[in-house]
Amino acid sequence: MRPGILKTGLPLWAEITLILALKALLLWGAKQLWFSQPLTRTYQMTVPQDAIDQRLIGPGDPITPETKRPSDAPRV
Repeated sequence: MRPGILKTGLPLWAEITLILALKALLLWGAKQLWFSQPLTRTYQMTVPQDAIDQRLIGPGDPITPETKRPSDAPRV
């Protein structure tokens, strides 16, 4: 039998198990490193609600009687 890519001399099932265990360990480490504590808890990154409203909706234009809305347009 020809040795695998790793040339460990282990059977194929053992090499696959070893690689899967290593992959699970690396994924767990990445989760602990990057996703265990969000930045919002660490640095108290908060944005006031008014600033969010300004960016999403835009500055409010006062509606005066001279200002016509599309719904006020005469129908043809």
